[in-house]
Amino acid sequence: MQEVYAVATIKDVARLTGVSAATVSNVLNGKRGAASEAKVQEIFRVAQELHYRPNSLAKNLKLQRSNTIGIITEDLTVFNTPEIVNGIEEYCEEQGYEILLANMRLFKRYNNNLTDTPEHAVLFENTTRNLMAKQVEGIVYIGYHCRPIAYLPPDHIPFVYAYCFPKSPLYPYVLFDDEKAGYQVSKALIEHGHRNIGLISGPLASLNAQARLRGAQKALYEAGILYNASTTLYGDWNRESGYQCAEKLLDMGVTAIFAFNDMTASGVYACCIDRGIAVGRDIALFGYDNLNIVEAYVPPISSVEPPLREMGYKSAELILAQIRSREPLPTMAHSLDCTVYVRGSVCAAPPAAD
Repeated sequence: MQEVYAVATIKDVARLTGVSAATVSNVLNGKRGAASEAKVQEIFRVAQELHYRPNSLAKNLKLQRSNTIGIITEDLTVFNTPEIVNGIEEYCEEQGYEILLANMRLFKRYNNNLTDTPEHAVLFENTTRNLMAKQVEGIVYIGYHCRPIAYLPPDHIPFVYAYCFPKSPLYPYVLFDDEKAGYQVSKALIEHGHRNIGLISGPLASLNAQARLRGAQKALYEAGILYNASTTLYGDWNRESGYQCAEKLLDMGVTAIFAFNDMTASGVYACCIDRGIAVGRDIALFGYDNLNIVEAYVPPISSVEPPLREMGYKSAELILAQIRSREPLPTMAHSLDCTVYVRGSVCAAPPAAD
């Protein structure tokens, strides 16, 4: 039969040490002069022997605090979300806060429909109210794709958007700098002698893809290379579209391909193998996201790592700053730098034909 252990209370400690419950409470909360040094040591010893744990929930409710942050994820299964959540939890743990996680499952519920529908708004309102009913002191909202969000929280709760931003700029939001990363990738390819660079974007409407393209165009402009719109193709972030776009770009004679995510880059790699083209020798290849798959190739695919954990950490920092100041923070974007990894998939451009 399973043993059942009684939970020790502050009254149990008081009874065994011969003092009042108030004295025990004052001692355990570090109040000086609550008891003699010998009695203090006895109280701590007995509390430890009984495995006494203070009722922090009751204490915090009395102080009108819960030391808890709510997190709303649009979809926890999307690759970027877990690392952002991890960053939030890491910072909260350092600050003595806990998290409550609510997953809206938008990707699964609405088949990747990014439109802010009335159904989305109702789900957002219900999820926010449920977290507030659990006494969270602030909420971080994590998008599963960078875009403007129409719905807003009640105006009296600290709130931060991560990997998305509000249409009405009333709250801080945390993003990463896609344009700078696109610039850095393209500059690295140019420095390896490439002038005919193929770009495989995501869907035309993607804000991430638009920013990466702007960065690439800036690098080409600074290098005095005329941007060729015909060598920019639009895919669907998947391996198949990467393969299909690569076929077209290789027929155009590009010497390097910058795919705007790693799944697309894996499709490019497969196309090169089928054509007998050696990545890292005959053609240069860059991806984006730095997923584990990039290390599985020989040579490994160069890629860009978004600062997902850092985004979560910064979001939690902004939430706690609002809570502690009891004032809303100035509305502003916090844009973090990505890390660019140049690996064996990048090679020098072949000598120009005479």
